[in-house]
Amino acid sequence: MESKKVYSMKSALWFVFLFSFAMVAATWLVSPLLAPFRAQLLPDSGASWYYWKLPHPELWASISMWVLYLAHQITVWVLIAKLKNDPWPEAGKIGRYNFLLLIANAVFIVLHLVQTTLFYDALAQFTPVMSSQGSVIVMLVMMLILLNSRRGLFFSKKVYLPPLGVAATQKIHGFYIAWAVVFTFWFHPMEGTLGHLLGFLYLFLLMGQMSLARTSWHTKIGWLTFLEVFVAVHGAVVAIIAGNGMWPMFFFGFMMMFIVTQVFGIIKDRLAIAGVIVSYATLVSITYSGALGTLFTGTSVGWSDIHQITWIPIILYGLVFVLAWLFAGVSALIKKCKKEHGSN
Repeated sequence: MESKKVYSMKSALWFVFLFSFAMVAATWLVSPLLAPFRAQLLPDSGASWYYWKLPHPELWASISMWVLYLAHQITVWVLIAKLKNDPWPEAGKIGRYNFLLLIANAVFIVLHLVQTTLFYDALAQFTPVMSSQGSVIVMLVMMLILLNSRRGLFFSKKVYLPPLGVAATQKIHGFYIAWAVVFTFWFHPMEGTLGHLLGFLYLFLLMGQMSLARTSWHTKIGWLTFLEVFVAVHGAVVAIIAGNGMWPMFFFGFMMMFIVTQVFGIIKDRLAIAGVIVSYATLVSITYSGALGTLFTGTSVGWSDIHQITWIPIILYGLVFVLAWLFAGVSALIKKCKKEHGSN
């Protein structure tokens, strides 16, 4: 167990990427076996409806999904708690609990694929669709809070966020993101549509990121930026498949976050950054001028729809301040209660 090969960072990264793509391929290959379940699915009835669930809860599907989800969730929380008290590994190495997290996540990924093949249903049967989407949004907001000190929030400019709120975010983000990722993973059946496959690839990579906490890889700004930007691609692809005309909102909304905030963490040359911004503005202009017609969208978009690209940034940036000050207030209240309790 102490061998250099088992605990090397290079081996761990190879495992994360190869296993992630292998499980995406396995999910696609197993997909034809799910046809009998798909034949039972009810028609899509709107944004609040999750299409990929059985018409009614079934006993063994329900038992299997909840038992495996809770086992997965508790396992990663316990291992993260132990990891937080473990010394940092040497450069180029991962620690014992990093290794155990990688193995645990891999095992539960395989178990979820088996569970989908046998019973299909996932947590979407019992939880609203916004619970999954909302959990990922808060994860992205936490990343913005934590990286404000490294790359700023608006065009490389750091904004004031209450230190207590930032410290609280730093303290709880590992446990919260572990919940957001594991819950979202078990929310969906392991279907083989392009949208599902991209979503699961993203979740597998996030599990790898979770597993490599307290290592140098965990804080690499380029890797973190990739994880942030991936949602633009996934959101756009899902919207294109749906043919609802909303892919520009997702793609350009999340990419606006890139040109306003994220690009300043990975590119330092001002001319190169200007080129990125001009490219973004050009693509937005082409799309909303109607030049693309109904290509990708299923319905045309025009200048009257361009305000949609501001929705995601407004929500995410607004939540940065709401969460930071909320965490600061809760932290201050807890400190006050502890102080009063200690003086009694």
